[in-house]
Amino acid sequence: MREGNAWKKQASRIVFLGAVVALAPACGAEPTPAPTWYRDIQPLVDRSCAACHDGSGVGRLNLQDAATARALAPTMAARVEAGEMPPPALDPSCRPYADAERMYLGAEDRARFRAWADAGAPLGDPSEATAKPGNVAHIDDPDLVLEMPEAHEVAPDDDGNEYWCVVLDNPLATPTWIKAIEAVPGDPLVVHHIGLYRDAGHDAGAGYGVPPGTKGFSCRDPVLELDWQLLHAFAPGVSVMELPKDTGIRLDPGEQIVMQMHYYAPKPGALDRSAYRMRLATEAPAAEVFMDVFGPVPFTVPAGVSQHVERSVITNEGAPTTIYGLLPHMHLLGRSYDAWIEDDAGGRACVARGDFDFHHQALYVFDEPMQWQPGQRLVTECTWDNSATGKGQTHFPPLDVAWGEGTNQEMCFLVAYLSRP
Repeated sequence: MREGNAWKKQASRIVFLGAVVALAPACGAEPTPAPTWYRDIQPLVDRSCAACHDGSGVGRLNLQDAATARALAPTMAARVEAGEMPPPALDPSCRPYADAERMYLGAEDRARFRAWADAGAPLGDPSEATAKPGNVAHIDDPDLVLEMPEAHEVAPDDDGNEYWCVVLDNPLATPTWIKAIEAVPGDPLVVHHIGLYRDAGHDAGAGYGVPPGTKGFSCRDPVLELDWQLLHAFAPGVSVMELPKDTGIRLDPGEQIVMQMHYYAPKPGALDRSAYRMRLATEAPAAEVFMDVFGPVPFTVPAGVSQHVERSVITNEGAPTTIYGLLPHMHLLGRSYDAWIEDDAGGRACVARGDFDFHHQALYVFDEPMQWQPGQRLVTECTWDNSATGKGQTHFPPLDVAWGEGTNQEMCFLVAYLSRP
């Protein structure tokens, strides 16, 4: 039986992407050499920054260029220290996940940027440069390609953003199961993120007021249709999502598939025709993966409070459940999330922990699936900043913000990939 009814009830709009203290060396000890571009900083940029900042991506600046990076060293250090760059991601020390080395910088790596800037951003010896990482894996021979039927001319609002939804043709004649999935941005320079959904009601666009059968429509309105079920989310840095062996996500003939594009462009005129590539199986896997959501509801974030916390506790009263990965989702005032599984014996296993950025949301697949046994509790804690100076604040002075579907309301859900026997 297909599962995930909680998603229909609680689904929401998912839109999608240390300072160093210099200590005097002990008597007789060799001073620690200052970081250099070629030896210390370039490998970090290539690994964790170039997905956006290679000159041809949405970050535009080419920080792989030594002269550019050197000129921007103080700015780079400040933004890395503040946790703004790379954008906040799931903390892999909680639970390792695919692509963590490219999406997350630890405290030690962040400190190197400040030390390098404070030392005058020396380039060092080019012979110490390491080879740039090779291209991430791609699905080169896909079983299914879902592509926008035609190129879309990006028309950003005054703030540079556009949300555009496209109903994709579904060519399937028989039920199939997704084994691997890859987003392929048509124009990486403007694609900020992508969300891929199925519309259980076969009426995509109804919630946005467009006529039935419309293939493309503006979807910036914050109310996402309640019967949209997430299949995948892409942000720069996300590569191929591989599901574990003997698992799969079912797709049926006639299902309506919707791709929600978030573009960021300083001016109109860019053309984008993004797509998804998939590897499929025609035989049912041992475990059918579905999606469900976990998190507190309802609640109100009080005006003026800089750290408001809400918690939910859900006990597994059914069968053993496997969790393969998840997407943390909050709105503009969301700051962080923490989730774990606990039992009566005092055991505690981290599920997800990290800072949150509304403008950089990604789906994380764990290196090893985790088990949620009957009787165990899945606890989710979420933190918001509703102060006057908080990032994302839209009301001055601040107002109480209630739970809701709109971007100017708030929520906190962990949208998780699950399976049950």
